[in-house]
Amino acid sequence: MKKFRHNHMKMLQSLGQAAQDTLRRQFPELQAVHEKEPHSMGGFAISVFDHWLHDESEWHLMDCYAGPERAERDRKFLGHWEALFDSTEVFTVRWRGRWPRKSKLVIKKYLDKSGFLSQCRSDPRKSSTQFVLLPEYDCIFVASWDDTNVCFFNSRERAEPVISLAKRCGLHCLEFDA
Repeated sequence: MKKFRHNHMKMLQSLGQAAQDTLRRQFPELQAVHEKEPHSMGGFAISVFDHWLHDESEWHLMDCYAGPERAERDRKFLGHWEALFDSTEVFTVRWRGRWPRKSKLVIKKYLDKSGFLSQCRSDPRKSSTQFVLLPEYDCIFVASWDDTNVCFFNSRERAEPVISLAKRCGLHCLEFDA
């Protein structure tokens, strides 16, 4: 029996322990950010909205599940994810091992742009799950559910390209309220 061979590129590459250790030193709060626990990293949001929707009268703007507006929002976000991939190395995390006691967070590098983008596509039936490390920009960039993604950074200055690329795609940077 013949083995089936893929002709396409592998999407993720495992990193050696030394490379993972280097990234863990750069992002000591990686696991806290991943598990949505308190941490001390700075942050800002990248959004289709040009301001926070604090007023109940604006909350209907988040209810966008189909039609041309949904397609436009998805196009902007996918363009931003693509711009990030094209501009720097992109890494992500996966759990490996038997849950919960023997599992550990491992870091992998994205190799394949189309595979990466397929994991960035919006699907109204699922919550967004893309979680990437951008070491060159010293930040962790995370998809969110409300047409707003979040960038957690060690250095705001080094994370600026995330904002520049977002603005080129028609997205906005929102600062978190103090």
